[in-house]
Amino acid sequence: MKFLAVLLIFCHFCTVLSAQQPFNTGYIIKTNRDTVRGFIQFGQEKELSRSVKFREGSSATVNEFTPSDILGFSEENEIYKSLHFLNTAEDSVKETAFVKLLVTGEYSLYAYTKEDRKFYLLRSDTTDYFLYDGVYTNMGALVQKGNYQNYLFFISVNCEKLSNLSNRIAYNDKDMADFVSKADDCISPGKTVNLYQKPKILIQPEAFIGAWPIPDKTELVADLTLRFFLPKIDKKTSLNIGVHYINLTKESDEIANNYSRYKLSTHYNIISVPVTIQYNFLNGTVQPYFYAGASLAYTISNANSFTYSIPSHEVKSGLAAVVGVGLQVGIASKLLIRADWRYEVVLQYPAIGIAFRF
Repeated sequence: MKFLAVLLIFCHFCTVLSAQQPFNTGYIIKTNRDTVRGFIQFGQEKELSRSVKFREGSSATVNEFTPSDILGFSEENEIYKSLHFLNTAEDSVKETAFVKLLVTGEYSLYAYTKEDRKFYLLRSDTTDYFLYDGVYTNMGALVQKGNYQNYLFFISVNCEKLSNLSNRIAYNDKDMADFVSKADDCISPGKTVNLYQKPKILIQPEAFIGAWPIPDKTELVADLTLRFFLPKIDKKTSLNIGVHYINLTKESDEIANNYSRYKLSTHYNIISVPVTIQYNFLNGTVQPYFYAGASLAYTISNANSFTYSIPSHEVKSGLAAVVGVGLQVGIASKLLIRADWRYEVVLQYPAIGIAFRF
């Protein structure tokens, strides 16, 4: 009952602390080419390709713009332009989207991110070249052959050192921008600007307290974790580093030294520093997730043992495997209800409680 009371108080306190999606400094360019400075709501690249949310002041009304409404925008020095182009990778469909500017020069390079695929657009005057990578099945069979290396060779054909490297360029913003910049400098020296910016890492602290309040199978869990994201690229995957504490009692049927059966009750106190990779299957209000990794664990166990093979008191420390699954449901912008089932040193009971994101 005390634990439930703490949960209710904490839940009431944190619900008051609701917050909006963060806004970053930026500007939009209207169709009449006027620049309006203000704040751009944070979004992943695949979201920003479809629309952008903008407000002029910190308390101003938020307006949403599509690529048909404005000429472009900038968020923290990343420039997006509204362009109309032919998507030759997907049945030659004409699209209008916000595309991120990576290089300006003889050939300008843009990155275009959709829900499940990334493309690049090379533009020289009024000529567009739509670049894409190969697509493969889960079994490794080729579905669609990529064309980006052919176009990189084409723009660098007069630069011998570059053209010989075109088939070694990785399909990512940095390598693509570096190669196109060098090709532009070779064609028209002094006119090239490389606008590539290294993706920012978001560090999100989270606290969790939970329990499995069943008689004789009690469990109390407390956890403080730092989650490291590349939010512009992938909100679902994170590297987690934290401190984890569990107070757990487990029971099992055993045979004593006199061959009589008894119920072994073992009480664990475990303090660990886990490092895990977590993947959230969904991004919405309801988020099932999975994580795996390893930890440095310090374990104290006490048991009502009646056998020589099972110590009644034991202290251990060392590396431990960590695997877990869970489900969390957002009830406010920073508050979640979470159920987490974990293996670390021992298979633990599902811990049900609340998590708070700072």
